[in-house]
Amino acid sequence: MADSQNDNGLMPQCSDEGVEVAEEALDTISHSKERGVWGTKAEFILSCVGFAVGLGNVVRFPYVCYESGGGAFLIPFCVFLVIAGIPMFFLELAVGQFSSSGPITVWRCAPLVSGLGYCVCCICFLLTFYYSVIVAWCMYYLFNSFSSPLPWSQCNDDPRCIGVPCGSNATDNSSVDCKEAQMSPAALFYFKNLLGITTSIEEVGEFQYHIAICLFLTWLLIFLALIKGIHSLGKVAYVTSVLPYILLTALLVFSITLPGSGNGIIYYIKPDFAKLADPVVWKSAASQIFFSFGIGWGCLIAFSSYGKFDNNCLRDAVLVSILDCATSIFAGFVIFAIIGFMAHEQGTTVGRAIENSPGLAFVTYPTIVNEIKFPQVWAVLFFVMLIVLGADTLFALVEGVVTAICDRFPHKLRTRKMYVTLAYCLSSLFCGIFLCFGNGLYVYTLFDSFVASINLLIIGILELIIISWVYGADRFIDDISFMLQYDVNRFWKYVWQFVSPLSLLIVLVLSLINYSQATVQTLYGTYTYPLYCECIGWAMVILPFFFIPCVAISKVSAIEEGTLREKVEKLLKPDLSWGPRNIDDWVRDRERRPELYEKNDKYTDCIETSA
Repeated sequence: MADSQNDNGLMPQCSDEGVEVAEEALDTISHSKERGVWGTKAEFILSCVGFAVGLGNVVRFPYVCYESGGGAFLIPFCVFLVIAGIPMFFLELAVGQFSSSGPITVWRCAPLVSGLGYCVCCICFLLTFYYSVIVAWCMYYLFNSFSSPLPWSQCNDDPRCIGVPCGSNATDNSSVDCKEAQMSPAALFYFKNLLGITTSIEEVGEFQYHIAICLFLTWLLIFLALIKGIHSLGKVAYVTSVLPYILLTALLVFSITLPGSGNGIIYYIKPDFAKLADPVVWKSAASQIFFSFGIGWGCLIAFSSYGKFDNNCLRDAVLVSILDCATSIFAGFVIFAIIGFMAHEQGTTVGRAIENSPGLAFVTYPTIVNEIKFPQVWAVLFFVMLIVLGADTLFALVEGVVTAICDRFPHKLRTRKMYVTLAYCLSSLFCGIFLCFGNGLYVYTLFDSFVASINLLIIGILELIIISWVYGADRFIDDISFMLQYDVNRFWKYVWQFVSPLSLLIVLVLSLINYSQATVQTLYGTYTYPLYCECIGWAMVILPFFFIPCVAISKVSAIEEGTLREKVEKLLKPDLSWGPRNIDDWVRDRERRPELYEKNDKYTDCIETSA
């Protein structure tokens, strides 16, 4: 078979018309060398770790763990790790590695539903431009961490600050009774200095230039890290994936020396087994696993598509999944040790001191920093860690969408990937500007409540159905065995076909049953979104899925011959381009299982003639 290829690894030219069919198919598989591969295995692993370990591990997990029974929460957490987390992680790594395709072209395994890839990219774009605003907020705090004293340690005679008499030099004529609305200097700095928050989402407020500047620096950082695609991202990952662990360890060593830290840790790990009878706790465990791993975002598919064809993706999936969960648990010790100290200083309980994201990052921790020695040092360490965690997630989200676009239009965009990345970053920066006004927190919370929530569960369920039922779980396991060169246990077949989709479906149903109207805590109390905002939120959930029927109709219409049923059946089978990137593997796979692929006499004649 080696004789059938020229020095460039492509099919030889001949007069047979079948060559054109073969070359057209092979061109769409991303076989050109410009696509690139990871420099080393470590770069791939570290990039996956950097993506999976994000702000949610440090900020959200400790709060969810506390609310869901403390140490007892680890039971449903580990259960869903086994039945949903690792299987889905493995599935996305395997399908990306086998096909060497991005989140759009990977669904050539079932072209009728390839609109799912466009749906994923749409959701990722919405996610990136509002998620980047959090990193911009962290950057603003980082710059202010070099001030002495720290700006969030003083009230500046604002009557809304605890300890300041209501009648002193008020700078804001709020209708809220000041005694009821008084808060810590850190909370006031967050709402007033950082956000310049208004009373509602309808009140746009003043443009916050400091957030816009930090947002520009955030996207400049993202672009520079991805300027050469995975080649530059892999090098950056050596720093950004390891640094959070160093900083977390330093914070843990320091925090356990603080008075009251032991009470916080005990509060964190003390099990409340009665909570396990609450189905909401199991729903929270599944949600934490699913969203922490970044399943359904297309990033894992994109990352694994740049790996070697025989890479052990099963081992990588298990390794990264366990490391992600361990990081969440480890971060919980750090956060609760700090909260225990805060409760000790305030003379209250840990339960009263804890706050959920984003208050934990921008209010609770800055408040504690004011009470310890060398506050500037610890503030810098904490916000550098948050910036790195957030940036790692953004690296993956942007690279996932850019990979999908370049794979969809390889001839036009593959060699211009840097410009595609630049266009994506500029577009996200432009959209993010709308969150730089006084109502930015309201807009951010609206996006955060809807964009990356129920729709990702639906995408996960659809991925499982397409791979395990449409493409075929047995065939997919054969694909993986062909890659790894050993027989993969059939256990995964039943997990993908039944266990994982059913578990995600249960979580989806519970999420809908327990749905409550979006709210956000602000300087003026708890704000409940009006009905039209809820409608906008649900539109962001539903509209991306319209890509699936639209693309399906387009593909069915493009086939001229046959009945509707015949067209649908044809489009539910892999197209001619489906398979490994390397042409040797691509042909070898078809020779090994010729009954699985659509027959093409001209292509077959060309292969036989060239052999």
